[in-house]
Amino acid sequence: MARESGGRVLPAVLLAVLVALPVGGYLVATGSPAPDDPPAPAVTERPVLVGTLALEPAVPAAGQPVTARAQLSADRPVRLRSLTVKVTDAAGGSLDFPVLRDLPLSTTPQEVTLHRALPAPGQYTYFLAYQMPDGTEVSLPPWQRVMVR
Repeated sequence: MARESGGRVLPAVLLAVLVALPVGGYLVATGSPAPDDPPAPAVTERPVLVGTLALEPAVPAAGQPVTARAQLSADRPVRLRSLTVKVTDAAGGSLDFPVLRDLPLSTTPQEVTLHRALPAPGQYTYFLAYQMPDGTEVSLPPWQRVMVR
Protein backbone atom coordinates (compact mmCIF):
# COMPACT_ATOMS: atom_id res chain seq x y z
CA MET A 1 0.00 0.00 0.00
CA ALA A 2 1.11 3.57 -0.68
CA ARG A 3 0.00 6.76 1.01
CA GLU A 4 -1.36 9.78 -0.84
CA SER A 5 -0.36 13.23 0.47
CA GLY A 6 -3.72 13.59 2.24
CA GLY A 7 -3.09 10.51 4.36
CA ARG A 8 -5.39 8.19 2.36
CA VAL A 9 -4.10 4.76 1.38
CA LEU A 10 -4.05 3.96 -2.36
CA PRO A 11 -4.00 0.33 -3.43
CA ALA A 12 -0.90 -0.73 -5.39
CA VAL A 13 -3.13 -1.67 -8.37
CA LEU A 14 -4.35 1.92 -8.66
CA LEU A 15 -0.77 3.17 -8.59
CA ALA A 16 0.14 0.77 -11.42
CA VAL A 17 -2.79 2.08 -13.50
CA LEU A 18 -1.71 5.67 -12.90
CA VAL A 19 1.81 4.85 -14.12
CA ALA A 20 0.50 3.33 -17.39
CA LEU A 21 -1.24 6.39 -18.82
CA PRO A 22 -1.35 7.10 -22.55
CA VAL A 23 1.08 9.83 -23.58
CA GLY A 24 0.98 11.32 -27.08
CA GLY A 25 -0.67 8.30 -28.69
CA TYR A 26 1.70 5.80 -27.06
CA LEU A 27 1.15 3.80 -23.92
CA VAL A 28 3.96 4.45 -21.48
CA ALA A 29 4.25 1.83 -18.77
CA THR A 30 6.82 0.66 -16.30
CA GLY A 31 7.41 -2.84 -15.02
CA SER A 32 8.16 -6.23 -16.48
CA PRO A 33 6.59 -7.51 -19.71
CA ALA A 34 3.98 -10.23 -19.51
CA PRO A 35 5.33 -13.75 -20.07
CA ASP A 36 3.50 -14.05 -23.43
CA ASP A 37 4.70 -10.65 -24.80
CA PRO A 38 6.87 -10.95 -27.92
CA PRO A 39 10.47 -9.79 -27.49
CA ALA A 40 11.19 -6.17 -28.35
CA PRO A 41 12.91 -5.72 -31.72
CA ALA A 42 16.65 -5.23 -31.47
CA VAL A 43 18.07 -1.85 -32.36
CA THR A 44 20.04 -2.18 -35.58
CA GLU A 45 23.76 -1.67 -35.27
CA ARG A 46 23.80 1.06 -37.92
CA PRO A 47 21.24 3.86 -38.20
CA VAL A 48 18.59 3.45 -40.89
CA LEU A 49 18.08 6.36 -43.31
CA VAL A 50 14.87 7.02 -45.22
CA GLY A 51 13.82 9.73 -47.60
CA THR A 52 13.12 10.88 -51.11
CA LEU A 53 15.36 11.98 -53.96
CA ALA A 54 14.45 13.96 -57.07
CA LEU A 55 16.22 15.97 -59.75
CA GLU A 56 15.00 19.38 -60.92
CA PRO A 57 14.24 20.03 -63.66
CA ALA A 58 12.80 16.58 -64.35
CA VAL A 59 14.02 16.68 -67.98
CA PRO A 60 17.10 18.93 -68.09
CA ALA A 61 18.90 20.15 -71.19
CA ALA A 62 22.55 19.21 -71.70
CA GLY A 63 24.77 21.62 -69.74
CA GLN A 64 21.80 23.05 -67.78
CA PRO A 65 22.23 23.31 -63.98
CA VAL A 66 20.44 20.45 -62.20
CA THR A 67 19.45 20.37 -58.53
CA ALA A 68 19.35 17.08 -56.64
CA ARG A 69 16.89 17.49 -53.77
CA ALA A 70 16.84 14.85 -51.01
CA GLN A 71 14.49 14.84 -48.02
CA LEU A 72 16.23 12.66 -45.40
CA SER A 73 15.84 11.44 -41.84
CA ALA A 74 17.30 8.66 -39.72
CA ASP A 75 15.87 6.36 -37.07
CA ARG A 76 18.18 8.10 -34.57
CA PRO A 77 20.63 11.02 -34.69
CA VAL A 78 23.69 10.28 -36.83
CA ARG A 79 26.52 12.28 -38.38
CA LEU A 80 27.37 10.94 -41.85
CA ARG A 81 30.98 11.20 -42.96
CA SER A 82 29.80 12.05 -46.46
CA LEU A 83 26.76 12.12 -48.73
CA THR A 84 26.38 12.57 -52.49
CA VAL A 85 24.17 11.73 -55.43
CA LYS A 86 26.05 9.34 -57.69
CA VAL A 87 25.34 9.61 -61.41
CA THR A 88 26.40 7.29 -64.23
CA ASP A 89 25.95 7.78 -67.95
CA ALA A 90 24.97 5.04 -70.43
CA ALA A 91 28.65 4.11 -70.93
CA GLY A 92 29.19 3.71 -67.15
CA GLY A 93 31.04 7.00 -66.72
CA SER A 94 30.76 8.71 -63.34
CA LEU A 95 29.31 12.24 -63.09
CA ASP A 96 28.63 12.48 -59.35
CA PHE A 97 27.27 15.57 -57.62
CA PRO A 98 29.64 17.32 -55.16
CA VAL A 99 30.16 15.49 -51.86
CA LEU A 100 28.80 16.92 -48.60
CA ARG A 101 31.03 16.10 -45.62
CA ASP A 102 30.20 15.70 -41.93
CA LEU A 103 26.41 15.86 -42.36
CA PRO A 104 24.24 15.58 -39.22
CA LEU A 105 20.82 13.91 -39.61
CA SER A 106 18.08 13.39 -37.06
CA THR A 107 14.64 11.81 -36.85
CA THR A 108 13.15 15.02 -38.26
CA PRO A 109 13.26 15.12 -42.09
CA GLN A 110 15.63 17.70 -43.51
CA GLU A 111 16.27 18.82 -47.06
CA VAL A 112 19.68 18.44 -48.67
CA THR A 113 20.38 20.05 -52.05
CA LEU A 114 23.29 19.48 -54.42
CA HIS A 115 23.96 21.14 -57.79
CA ARG A 116 25.73 20.22 -61.03
CA ALA A 117 25.18 20.10 -64.79
CA LEU A 118 24.93 16.95 -66.88
CA PRO A 119 27.05 17.68 -69.96
CA ALA A 120 25.56 15.62 -72.79
CA PRO A 121 22.17 14.38 -73.99
CA GLY A 122 21.30 10.82 -73.01
CA GLN A 123 20.02 8.65 -70.20
CA TYR A 124 21.65 8.82 -66.76
CA THR A 125 21.14 6.71 -63.64
CA TYR A 126 21.33 8.39 -60.23
CA PHE A 127 21.08 7.34 -56.58
CA LEU A 128 21.94 8.53 -53.09
CA ALA A 129 25.21 7.31 -51.58
CA TYR A 130 26.68 8.03 -48.17
CA GLN A 131 29.37 6.95 -45.73
CA MET A 132 28.39 5.98 -42.18
CA PRO A 133 30.39 7.15 -39.13
CA ASP A 134 32.11 3.73 -39.03
CA GLY A 135 33.29 4.15 -42.65
CA THR A 136 30.74 1.78 -44.21
CA GLU A 137 29.66 3.00 -47.65
CA VAL A 138 25.98 2.67 -48.53
CA SER A 139 24.16 3.10 -51.86
CA LEU A 140 20.51 3.82 -51.19
CA PRO A 141 18.01 2.42 -53.69
CA PRO A 142 15.95 2.99 -55.70
CA TRP A 143 18.21 3.73 -58.62
CA GLN A 144 16.41 6.29 -60.75
CA ARG A 145 16.83 7.49 -64.32
CA VAL A 146 16.75 10.89 -65.94
CA MET A 147 16.77 11.72 -69.64
CA VAL A 148 18.88 14.74 -70.60
CA ARG A 149 17.82 16.36 -73.88
